[in-house]
Amino acid sequence: MTVTRKAVLVGATVLLAAVLVVQPARMSSSSQRPAIAIDKERLEDPEVRGLSEAMAHFLLGSFYDNFGDVKAAVAEYEQALRSKEDVAEIHLKLGADLVIQGELDKAAGHLARAKELEPSNVRPYLLLAIIYTSKGRFPEAEAQYEEALKQEPDNLKVLTFLSDLFIIQQKLDKAAEIYENILRVKKDDAFMFFNLGIIYSKLERLDKAEENLQKAVEIDTGYLEAQMVLGFVYEIEGKYPEAIEQYEKVTEIDSLNKEAHLRLGQLYYQLKEVNKALEQNRILMRLDAYSPEPYLRNFSIYLAEKRFGEAEAALLEALRNGVSGGVIYASLGYLASLTGDHGKAGEYYAVAVEKEPENTVYRFYLGSAQERQGKREEAIKTLEEVVRAEPVDLPEAYNYLGYLYVEENRELDRAIELIKKALEIDPTNGAYLDSLGWAYFKKGMLEDALRETRKAAEVMPQDPVIREHLGDIYYAMGDLAGAAAEWETVAALDPGNSGMQVKLENVRSIMDNKR
Repeated sequence: MTVTRKAVLVGATVLLAAVLVVQPARMSSSSQRPAIAIDKERLEDPEVRGLSEAMAHFLLGSFYDNFGDVKAAVAEYEQALRSKEDVAEIHLKLGADLVIQGELDKAAGHLARAKELEPSNVRPYLLLAIIYTSKGRFPEAEAQYEEALKQEPDNLKVLTFLSDLFIIQQKLDKAAEIYENILRVKKDDAFMFFNLGIIYSKLERLDKAEENLQKAVEIDTGYLEAQMVLGFVYEIEGKYPEAIEQYEKVTEIDSLNKEAHLRLGQLYYQLKEVNKALEQNRILMRLDAYSPEPYLRNFSIYLAEKRFGEAEAALLEALRNGVSGGVIYASLGYLASLTGDHGKAGEYYAVAVEKEPENTVYRFYLGSAQERQGKREEAIKTLEEVVRAEPVDLPEAYNYLGYLYVEENRELDRAIELIKKALEIDPTNGAYLDSLGWAYFKKGMLEDALRETRKAAEVMPQDPVIREHLGDIYYAMGDLAGAAAEWETVAALDPGNSGMQVKLENVRSIMDNKR
């Protein structure tokens, strides 16, 4: 049989009326008639009838709440208030449901009324504080929590919410103070100690962070998040053996914890325990078979140790194991270029670009590999593709292409435009300043060339290319002494530069003939 909503409402009304009206017998059996008359009068009293109807709607609203039908619950609570407006609990329940529905202003009105009717109940204060917090009205939210604490000074929920509000506002000292007060009451709450440890770590009070995190893991030895953060704190403090011990505890509890193995690998390498670092990365390979990260970490270790064969083997192993993506091929290209095999580097970079066509970095590396192979036209074409994407994080692409045009002594205006774009992104880069100066030199704009190349030499005084360019500019301007001085510096910086010796002999000869 189906029970309609109307039937439930009528039944609840009748039930509440009975509860409100029926009173214990206070007279003898001979006086029953007056008692019934009094009950009848109560039933007909508008105040009693209004309360009875209000409570019926309130109960039905609670019923809907229990089943997650917030919209129907709101309708019942509003109906209840039409019958009886001054019941705090109805305003409170209605306000809470309106918060769920996102009607915050309307909810705030009902919660304020609930607070007015029952000032000792902290729940309206809490909900009002949440509303104000969501609106960014933090002082008003804080005021609500403070009012609630006047009613219940030791209410842990209010204290916790208030500390969270302080954290949102970055008032971490106040948040820490509240947690310290909470922990005087809840001395065995690992979560509270953990939170306090996090707050102290943000305050850079690492000794207090360590102390509270240690308490958290003492109380709950299986609290992995606290164990991990304690390890981080040890790392920041430079207590690497303690950090390693902490992460090893985590892996004993959870052998599949990738973050712990990652941290262990980094710490072992930092402590020059290379084999242990490599082993942690191998564990990560087993835990996450298709991630390139552990392979790349071992590649980086082998590279730093100049174990180039093993570095290559680590990447090739990744490919054999089905690790996809351009990063492996790009790393193989980098290794090949590092060992001078630019042809092989170009092949690898081409595959990386094929796999990730939108990756401008891989395309830039391909262009640089082509240039190093002497394939300048291919390099220019590739680099033009890169700069068309306007990469704001790749100023070297603009400079590289611009300098190629300068070296080719063609499209010099385009070259200047490209190099200036690089300098917009990185205005103090000495290499880019030198490129611009050299472009001006090729155009015969010697004053501009001298200005930019001097700037470059100030930034990179030990760069032989820049100093040679500066000497060339002085020579073109007829300042033979200036040219000789710069070229002598180049000869000292780069003793194997035979061309520089020729330049020096030539300028000295000219200077001698003028004497």
